[in-house]
Amino acid sequence: MNDYIVTHTFKSEEHRAKHFEATAQLTLDDMRAYMKNDKASFQINWGNPEEMVTFCWWKANSPDDILTTLGEMADLYDNDIKEMPMVANIAD
Repeated sequence: MNDYIVTHTFKSEEHRAKHFEATAQLTLDDMRAYMKNDKASFQINWGNPEEMVTFCWWKANSPDDILTTLGEMADLYDNDIKEMPMVANIAD
């Protein structure tokens, strides 16, 4: 799988509210169950309920596999999917 950074820009305030309402109900185990499969695997999300954008790191075979894994949620955003072949992990 390849590494991708996805910028999800909400299409409207209503879509932003739906996103944060839905994700507030999910546990980390729920997210793992819904967002990981053989073709795409959600890794990390950076978001702020006050902003109109959220960022995600995915491992996937293709951008289409990310959108398929997101399902109906993908329709809440304009999805800018960029492959990132160079990853330097210097996390503490």
